[in-house]
Amino acid sequence: MVLTQRGRGVAVLVDVHEYEKMQERLEILEEVYKAEEQIASGDGIAHEDAKARVLSGLAR
Repeated sequence: MVLTQRGRGVAVLVDVHEYEKMQERLEILEEVYKAEEQIASGDGIAHEDAKARVLSGLAR
């Protein structure tokens, strides 16, 4: 629901459950953008290296 003042939107009323879902999506998107920046700056690792790290962690 959009709340207006003098015919202009000034606020939005959202169901709590929907708001929480939006927050979760925003957090995921922020992590994706952060990862893309790291990859672009050369801080990423190859897929096979990442996979090996994850699998070795699970084996412990």
